[in-house]
Amino acid sequence: MQITDGMKHLEERFVALEEGFEKQKEEYENIESQLDNLRKDFYNSFRPEIMWQKALDIGPSGTVVHQELFEVIAEPAVPVPAHNLPPVGPLVRTELKPNELVYSMRHSLFARWAQAQIIEVVKREPKNTSYKIRYNRNAKSSGQTAIMTGRQLAYYASCPTRIPVGTRVIAKYRDDDPKNTTISGAFYVGIVAEIPTAANKYRYLIFFDDGYAQYVLHGDIRVMTEASSCPWEDVSSDSKEFIKDYLQMYPERPMVRLQKSNYVKTECNGRWWKALVKEVDGSLVKMFFPMDGRSEWIYRGSTRLSPLFNKKMNSQAQTKQPQKTIRRRTVAVPGTAVVEYGTFGQGLDAEATAPGKEALVLIGYDNNKTETGERRAVARKSTMSRAGTPPREVQQRIEQESKGFTKKHTLHEKTIKFMRHICSNKCLGPKGDNMTDHKGLSPLLYPMMFGWYRHIVKQRRRTMGRNEVYYVAPCGRRLRSVEEVFRYLLDTESNLEIDCFSFELAVDTSHEWEPFKKIVNIDDVSLGEENVQISCVNSLDETAPQTLVYSNVRLPTEHVPLNLDPEFLVCCDCIDDCQDKSKCPCWQLTIQGTRILDRSENPNTGYHYRRLSEQVQSGIYECNSRCKCSNMCLNRVVQHPLRLKLQLFKTARRGWGVRTLHDIPRGGFICVYVGKMLNETIANEEGKMIVGGDDYYAELDYIEVMENAKEGYEEEVENIEEENSKLSVEGSAIAGSDSTDSDGFYSENEVDDTKDDRDFSHPTYMKKVGLTKREKSARLQERSSRNNFLKKGKESKDGSGSGSAPASDDEASKSSQPEKTKETEPKDDSKSEEAADDFDDEDEADEKQRRPQTFAPSQLLATPPKQRANKSVREYFGKDEAVYIMDAKHTGNIGRFLNHSCEPNVFVQNVFVDTHDLRFPWVAFFAISNIRAGTELTWDYSYEVGSVPGKTKYCYCGARKCRGRLL
Repeated sequence: MQITDGMKHLEERFVALEEGFEKQKEEYENIESQLDNLRKDFYNSFRPEIMWQKALDIGPSGTVVHQELFEVIAEPAVPVPAHNLPPVGPLVRTELKPNELVYSMRHSLFARWAQAQIIEVVKREPKNTSYKIRYNRNAKSSGQTAIMTGRQLAYYASCPTRIPVGTRVIAKYRDDDPKNTTISGAFYVGIVAEIPTAANKYRYLIFFDDGYAQYVLHGDIRVMTEASSCPWEDVSSDSKEFIKDYLQMYPERPMVRLQKSNYVKTECNGRWWKALVKEVDGSLVKMFFPMDGRSEWIYRGSTRLSPLFNKKMNSQAQTKQPQKTIRRRTVAVPGTAVVEYGTFGQGLDAEATAPGKEALVLIGYDNNKTETGERRAVARKSTMSRAGTPPREVQQRIEQESKGFTKKHTLHEKTIKFMRHICSNKCLGPKGDNMTDHKGLSPLLYPMMFGWYRHIVKQRRRTMGRNEVYYVAPCGRRLRSVEEVFRYLLDTESNLEIDCFSFELAVDTSHEWEPFKKIVNIDDVSLGEENVQISCVNSLDETAPQTLVYSNVRLPTEHVPLNLDPEFLVCCDCIDDCQDKSKCPCWQLTIQGTRILDRSENPNTGYHYRRLSEQVQSGIYECNSRCKCSNMCLNRVVQHPLRLKLQLFKTARRGWGVRTLHDIPRGGFICVYVGKMLNETIANEEGKMIVGGDDYYAELDYIEVMENAKEGYEEEVENIEEENSKLSVEGSAIAGSDSTDSDGFYSENEVDDTKDDRDFSHPTYMKKVGLTKREKSARLQERSSRNNFLKKGKESKDGSGSGSAPASDDEASKSSQPEKTKETEPKDDSKSEEAADDFDDEDEADEKQRRPQTFAPSQLLATPPKQRANKSVREYFGKDEAVYIMDAKHTGNIGRFLNHSCEPNVFVQNVFVDTHDLRFPWVAFFAISNIRAGTELTWDYSYEVGSVPGKTKYCYCGARKCRGRLL
């Protein structure tokens, strides 16, 4: 009975507890709901108001409307209200009718266009209709008539659809200079070079016929009533070839990558000046010329910028030489402007154009047709073949190739109490520190394997605190800098080397990267030739790397005169491991080389405790086998065997690549590039015989790089002030005035003076400035003729002149002069003189501050580039001496697998080790910055785009500032 009663009592208590739990749960839910409401009310007061817009009807995409051949066309209209732009639609040119308003050419193509009215159609022919028009720009000059063709007229209203690239137009030119009010806002003739996109802030880029370039809004553009089948045929002679090349390459264009405050050599008036980049706006750059304080907007694809000009000259020179093979340049000149190739938002795909996903198409010409009309089997220029956003499946493979994890080595630290003592080899402990005991680990882990500790501590200095790296030696001594570590290694006679230590905060010495997936896994591709194993992993498929004869030394062939006799080497007798650079002859060779380019010796150049922070273009001379310094010498880096743990891996689009499995500090040595050494003749033959035979060619072009850099230096050290003073004196003598402002530029007050125009064309001045003889433009000749005519007319009326009339112009000038109708002919001489004065005032307004320019420098337009004045160093080695090639296709080391990148993390350094022959430097790789474990190692191949005719290679490096093309 008692047990039964106890069980009932427990059951009742359990029921009561359950009821209590239910009540508590209900109260908790009520409280939680109240808290949620309070939270929502609190956040609702800060919630932004959401307004739903009406649905946007994009409409049908349609197809390209094919009109007659060689016509600029566009897709059917797509209504997209954005940025004050009309919809995309066919470019329709309506026929002009009498009494219709138009814009007409007044004096020449370079002059600004005036309003006019159609009087009658003189002759109507396809693309060659003639009209009689009357100018009505203002009341005083109204009534002037002229016969104009459709190519000399433009519609009065703006185009109702967007204007494709290659369309002949007139556009308003607006000058940044507030003083130039005369030409600002006037219409000038040009051609559409870019369509509106987000990249150019939805503006058109216009190339004006007289060499100017500017971004213009749609409302400030008028379409020409007629145009030739090939748009460039209507362009003036100086700009015709540039426009033709531009349209044939569009949408892919080469442009110089520039940033604000950069200095770039820029051509002006036939001379090259060091100009400053003031502003970059899309495809235009504003260059400031310090010599006269003048600024000018220049198209970034113009050969007036020295990087593009040099490439143009190289391309022209290479076309005259036998076809060369593809070669990697071992040294990319640091700090130089980069030429990038791309569409820059002007692609033909729908995603690359304006909002609304419409596309403008240029079909003004077809280069893929033969003379018989048949199409050639060549690749069309299109963004589909360009290196851009890869397809989804390729993107997944790219992500797969870099998937992995970082494992951290466990290091057991012991607290060592420091006791004051003098450090010796006893501080290293009984086991010593032989690095060969831990071969295969990261060199940065070696110290920790022998009782060292790497601490990151926070130092407080006044009000600021920062983290710093300290090393604690096995004896407990704390070392705060690389100098202290090196002194400790010397005092203790340690086997550890100074490049096993890094004081970089961003470097983690215990990290080691490993891929998740290993379909193909090879332990060592070097087959024991290297000091450490080089693993090979393929995470994408079952493909293995091609067979390679692995070699970590250079292999000269029969016709390569590589002399490795040590008796020809400069050596040192240092006993302090070459710490004192001033006493080491090897260091001095490196330091003295900097004087060639830096104009003075740099005593700090070269390695800093075996780290190379920046490229030494003049080369590094390491200690060699004849030197008395030890293996711990600070000037022995590249000659040491491979120590880093590298991995060969398969990429999705770039073949095989190399990545590091642990962190590499900035300036750390990675490896060298070796292979068979060939002369140029054999390299060209083998490269053409085998498909892809030149894929791994690297030029040993140390001599050429140095001579080109030195040649640029000699151009910059001209005594500008002395030369300008001479030009000023001579210019004054020529002009018969006291003016001393003659520095090779036109000043603001000189542009509108015909006398200055005549003086600047004087042969003596042209020879001094470096300009070629150039005829005046048509408008300048017309203006000079009118001024002379009016001047003599006035003198005749006053009785002070001879009264003789000037010689008549040629037929071409007469045809473009306006004719007066009978209704507007003056009735007396006073009215005639007044009308002539008003007409002259308008002409002066048209001409002011608008002298013609060019898109190409005068060297390309007139004279060939000057040849090198001095004899090349390579010619002293022999008559037929040429650049030697390192071929690593079938024989080489891990360095051959390093891929290209436009933003590399590795740079190349020429180093002289076993020979001081300038023709045969070692090619070594160093880290540009701190490189994290698992990162691919890349360097800049510095290929010359267009150097190999018929070969085009796009870049797939994926860098933010990718240049787009390799060849």
